[in-house]
Amino acid sequence: MSAAPARLRRRLAVVAVWAVTVLVAGCVSIPTAGPVAEGDGTVDEPGSVFPLAYSPPTDASPTAIVQGFLSASAAGLGDSYAVARQYLTAPARTSWAPGEGVAVYSTAENLEFDDSRDSQVSVTFPMVATLDADGRYAESPPNAEQDAVFDLVQDAQGQWRITALDNGVLLSQPIFDSVYRATPLYFLGPTADVLVPEVRWFPERNTATYAVRALLQGPSPWLRDAVRTAFPEGTALALESVPVGADGTATVDLSAAVAAAGTDDRALMKAQLAEVLELPGIRDVAVSIAGLPMVEPEPAELRRDPSPGTVARMIRDGQVLQLDGDEPTFAADVAPLAVPDPHGLAWARDGGPTVLLSGADTLVLAPAPGGAPRALVQGPALVAPSVDPASWVWTGPSQSAGRLTAVQVDGPVVDVGAEWLDGRVVRSLRVSRDGARVAIVSAGPDGVTVDVAGVVRDGSGTPQRLTERMRVGARLLTATQVAWLDESTLAVLGTSGTMTGPTVHLVPTAGPTRPLPAIDGAVSLAAGRGERALYVATDAGVLLTLRGTSWVEVVTGVQSPAFPG
Repeated sequence: MSAAPARLRRRLAVVAVWAVTVLVAGCVSIPTAGPVAEGDGTVDEPGSVFPLAYSPPTDASPTAIVQGFLSASAAGLGDSYAVARQYLTAPARTSWAPGEGVAVYSTAENLEFDDSRDSQVSVTFPMVATLDADGRYAESPPNAEQDAVFDLVQDAQGQWRITALDNGVLLSQPIFDSVYRATPLYFLGPTADVLVPEVRWFPERNTATYAVRALLQGPSPWLRDAVRTAFPEGTALALESVPVGADGTATVDLSAAVAAAGTDDRALMKAQLAEVLELPGIRDVAVSIAGLPMVEPEPAELRRDPSPGTVARMIRDGQVLQLDGDEPTFAADVAPLAVPDPHGLAWARDGGPTVLLSGADTLVLAPAPGGAPRALVQGPALVAPSVDPASWVWTGPSQSAGRLTAVQVDGPVVDVGAEWLDGRVVRSLRVSRDGARVAIVSAGPDGVTVDVAGVVRDGSGTPQRLTERMRVGARLLTATQVAWLDESTLAVLGTSGTMTGPTVHLVPTAGPTRPLPAIDGAVSLAAGRGERALYVATDAGVLLTLRGTSWVEVVTGVQSPAFPG
């Protein structure tokens, strides 16, 4: 008996096609018929808990074979998929590459298997996210589903086996969360003293090896032109692993391509490796080149996740207040604004500019004591500004023509190319505190999206263009404003699920979106570092902050709260 190869169909135009492995839950049970089999009980470091894998029962039905394969595949990181391959025909065992990607599905509803067709079993999965072969995480939009169709054949002994399948695996969200780890890779920012993260997800087992390999391969295309790495092109691991000794020392043996690197670059390489290998069980990093210990350079002094400080500013009755704790005071370096309809405040620390919008069409430099406000940019329906670490002030027309505007107080006004924004309506933008990335909320034919892009600068640090976008927060239904909560997490004001009004959502650059408690009338937000430094302003002028699981009032009569940035 023969059958066509297994097929996968994705709904909602989900492009990637995956093989399916799942921990069967609810009404879908792990097979209970057949002999007792020995499971893989390997114990890894804390967090690496694998389900048991069972060999195929004799004379199992096609449905039982598919169920067993899915359960065994969920345990695959613990046994290198040895048991899962027992459910496949001989050619499929050889050709299947489970490491090519992961699709993560929800267990909120029970799975149902359809075996109404001869030699075929199908199942639909509610999707949470996908992970590519290099660990790049992409959240799935609401109601996304993946259909999997398994075709089976009987072997010479009359036993059903899966005849073909695509590369990759599918895991339930609880299993994924227990066997994968979010791991930031660190690259060098627009100034040589700051590190920029790109978060990937790797298996808990051998995370160090996966992470260093990915670091040496370099950043993803969306970030590549905005950062650099100290590792020379072609650098690889001389040995295909990063062993961790009993004393917690991770040994990174690099290929001979590193031998020509100078002392400064070696210090930067060591710093990148040390940050990436801040993992459980690792206390030190030893670097060698083709088996010979690298001469230890003087440590490079690099900043990671620059602090925005603890002071937030806001507007009240035409003046700028600042808040450090619960007691607001007037900002000593800013005079009364003396402009019509002031809103959209942004500012920089350490003597940098304080700027805002006056009406819809004018970007204004706030006046110093004894001075007057000064128009910096005029244009139709400008986006509320953001100030980057080099004191470039970013704005641009909401109706984008594929570019943004950046200006320095006593410098030029430059157009920043952003081709993917052409024809979109920009609602909010915020440059990251490392200056290498920008988060943008915009609306277009594909609806409202939250995207992160790299900022490409010239040798003087002047912004030139944005890279391609990376979508985040795909679970959001609407979004109006974005801010950076830390180096790899955004705070986004919007809606998701069944909520009727906006609230703050925590949106990782690579991870699942999480809503915070609901807020009545939320219209703007400010984010310092971490959830304890979140402020939300309501349409009634009330400023709220998060205390535990509740929003509490801080001050009234204010608008446009902002931390530096």
